[in-house]
Amino acid sequence: MGRILVTALIVAVTFACLPAPGLAQAPAPDWREGFRAHDKNGDGRIDRAEFQNWIVEGFYFRDQGRKGYLAPADLQGTASPEVFRAINRKGDGKLTMNEYLNALFQDFAAADVDQTGALTMQEIEVYTKQTRK
Repeated sequence: MGRILVTALIVAVTFACLPAPGLAQAPAPDWREGFRAHDKNGDGRIDRAEFQNWIVEGFYFRDQGRKGYLAPADLQGTASPEVFRAINRKGDGKLTMNEYLNALFQDFAAADVDQTGALTMQEIEVYTKQTRK
């Protein structure tokens, strides 16, 4: 399950960084730019509130039909069907904001190895490398 959730984290970070609609299948130019933009207090860390804001922004970016949920088509090219099914707890084919946030906060907790309640760029890089193996 951890590998599935880290994929969701990568997807979330990737599309949260995208500059404009229509580029959903392109990788983020540099997720570090998104990190810096969402590090509102400039401390070099993304705390839980900053992380949530970043993820919520990405969710609404992907919900281009303004339905209030994400369907598999909204994540086409960025998340596999397995990832979608894993985080769609209700199994209804509609990924709610709560389902999305809950899955990603599991990754946040796992990546926060020093348990400070915030992530550094290095923690994210290490976590994604470890889970991609």
